[in-house]
Amino acid sequence: MRRSTNFALKEQRLFRDKRFIFLGESIHGVTEYTRLRENIAERYFNKSAVLIFEADSNGMLFSHQHNESAICRLKNFPGILRSQETVNLLAWAISRQIPCLGIDSIPRRAVTEFPPEWQPIQQRKIDEYSSARSGVNFFEWREIRMAENLIHLTSTYPEHRMLIMLHNLHIKRRGSFEKAELRLKSVREYFEDVFPWQSHSIAQLAQRGSALHNDLTLFNFHITDPLSVERLSGAAAYTLLTAEQIPNDSTAWHHAFERETVSPKNQYEGCFIFKEVHPPIMASL
Repeated sequence: MRRSTNFALKEQRLFRDKRFIFLGESIHGVTEYTRLRENIAERYFNKSAVLIFEADSNGMLFSHQHNESAICRLKNFPGILRSQETVNLLAWAISRQIPCLGIDSIPRRAVTEFPPEWQPIQQRKIDEYSSARSGVNFFEWREIRMAENLIHLTSTYPEHRMLIMLHNLHIKRRGSFEKAELRLKSVREYFEDVFPWQSHSIAQLAQRGSALHNDLTLFNFHITDPLSVERLSGAAAYTLLTAEQIPNDSTAWHHAFERETVSPKNQYEGCFIFKEVHPPIMASL
C-alpha cells in the first residue's frame, strides 16, 4: 500500500518513540497481519532489535542458539501460526542476524525434539504448564509467565529495542478493566509494573473477510456494529488511527465475534484497521 506523508508520520510516532512496541492482532489466522508485522520490522527493527513471538520460550531460545532455519523454528509455534507468512518473517530476521525469541509459557515443542541436556528443562516447563492448565487461574498464570519471560529478555538485551508480537488480548493497556469473560490483566500491564511509560501497544483489526480459527477451520466475518472502530477502515487496504483519532464511544471486537467493553482509545496507542483480510498459507514442517 502506498503510504501518505501523514500516514508515515503517524506511524513513526508510534513505532520510534518507545523501546518496547507491542504489535497485536485480533485473530491469529490472518495473512495480512503477519505481512504487516514484517513490514514494520523492516522499517523500524532492522538493527539493534529483538523480535518477540507468541511462541514456546524454551524452544525459541534453543532455535536461536543453534541457528535453526526458519521452517524448523515453526515447531515452537502454535499450529495456527505455522504459516508461510511466519516463515517469511523469521527468514528475514535470521538473514539480518536479528534474534527471534518467544515468551509463551505454553510448551509447543516436544521433549524428544531437544538434545538430552535440554530435555529436563523442557519437561519441567511441560509439568508446570500441565499443573497450571488444570487450575482455575490458568489465563492469569499465562499472562504473568509471559510478562516474566519478557522482563528476563530485557536484561539479556539491555541495549536493544523489542517488537513484541502477540494477540491483541495480551497487549491491552487496561485489559483488567474489561468486563465478564474478557477481563484479564495483560502482559503489557504486568510488564509496565516494572517498565512504566516505555511501551506502545498497536492493535490490528479488520472489518470483514475470511480467517482461520485456532483449530484451522475457516470462517467468514463482517462487523456491522455502528460503534465498532473496525468500521473506520477507510477506502485503502488498511488505515492507521492513533488513540487521539479514535472516538470515545467506539468499541472493538475480540476475534471478530465478541464485543469488548473498553474503548480501543483506552486500550491501545494506535490501531491498524484492515478493510478485508484473508487466511494465511499454512506451511508444512
